Amino acid sequence: MYSGLQINGVHGVQGALPPAWGFHPHTPYLTQVRTAVLEDRGHIRVRITLSNGDFVEASEFFTVSTTGIQQQRYRYQWMDVTKTQLRKRWDNAPHFPEIETFPYHVHVRQEENVLPSAMLGILDLLTLLEVKNTSTL
Repeated sequence: MYSGLQINGVHGVQGALPPAWGFHPHTPYLTQVRTAVLEDRGHIRVRITLSNGDFVEASEFFTVSTTGIQQQRYRYQWMDVTKTQLRKRWDNAPHFPEIETFPYHVHVRQEENVLPSAMLGILDLLTLLEVKNTSTL
C-alpha cells in the first residue's frame, strides 16, 4: 500500500503531498510538477532540490479503489547538482528479469550498473535521501 497519498472518499485523493514535506530538512525546495487524479487512477510528479544542491525527480502512477491506493509504476532519479551525473535511479520498469527483486531495481552512477532494490514509495525515497545526505553533508 502506498502511504504518500490519502483517500478522500471513493472518488478522489486529497493531500497528494504531505504537509510535512515542505519542512523536511533535506528538501528545502520542492515543486509539485504534476498531479492528475481521476476516479480510479492518478499520477504525481515532483522535483526536489536537496540541501546540498542535488536534484531529484520523482514520478508515480497509481490506482485508486475503495480499498486504498496501489502504486503501479514509479521512477525516482537522483542527479548531482549539475544534473549531469546520475547518483541513483530507482524504478520498476520490467526490463531486468534476471534481477532477484524484479521488477524493482536501482541504477547506480550509470545506466548499465543495475542492482536489486526494494519497492519504494515517495516517502520512502525522502527518508532514504535524508539518511544519504546526512551522512555526506
